[in-house]
Amino acid sequence: MIKFIQHIKELNVGAVKVMIEEDHGWLTWAEDSGKNALHYLCGIEIAKRPAKAEESLTMLKLLLAKGMDINSIHRIKEECGFFPATPLWYAYTRGRNKLLYEYLLANGANPEHCMYAITWYNDVKAAGLFKSYGAQTDPGAGDDSPFMAAFNWKRFEVAEWFLSNGADVNFTDKDGNTALFYAVKRKYKLDQIRLLLKYGADFNIENKQGISARKLAEQNNQTGVLKLFTS
Repeated sequence: MIKFIQHIKELNVGAVKVMIEEDHGWLTWAEDSGKNALHYLCGIEIAKRPAKAEESLTMLKLLLAKGMDINSIHRIKEECGFFPATPLWYAYTRGRNKLLYEYLLANGANPEHCMYAITWYNDVKAAGLFKSYGAQTDPGAGDDSPFMAAFNWKRFEVAEWFLSNGADVNFTDKDGNTALFYAVKRKYKLDQIRLLLKYGADFNIENKQGISARKLAEQNNQTGVLKLFTS
């Protein structure tokens, strides 16, 4: 590991400051994927070093004051293309560093691309915080949406938060299935199915095989579910 990044990961603010003063090129250094000092800094697992949280913020302020891009992108390879990981995404998902992600949001960081991570952690408070800075609550992209992910991952608190903030309860994936269809198929609790119905889930939407949540419940003789559909 290069010395500059080693100092970043050690939160050695003094050493980083000296290296930048000697060579401003460190501020534009990045790996081929775009990963730079900000990504490394924000990715430090601060829960393992809670006493260092303030030092991580001091380091962040230094790098931003020297001109590093608050929204710089680390291109993480995915099956089709790449995921645009920002310092904010790293601070929330990898670093779990509330001090840093609150500071980044307050200082103009792009709040997008974090809702799936927020969903994974079932973090209603963070969902509200990111929304207050402009994050979309229902940025469904193609086959998935944060709400659909929340329900599939059984993150029911944040799933309801998404619904109460405008998420499409009848969003369909590539197979034409809704969250309600999956809830019936996976035999979720009636209260969880009732939650979807409360927000307008349509049990008659058919998937690409022509099967709706109602038809599936009938096939499986799920009488409790069918009573909910007719009540």
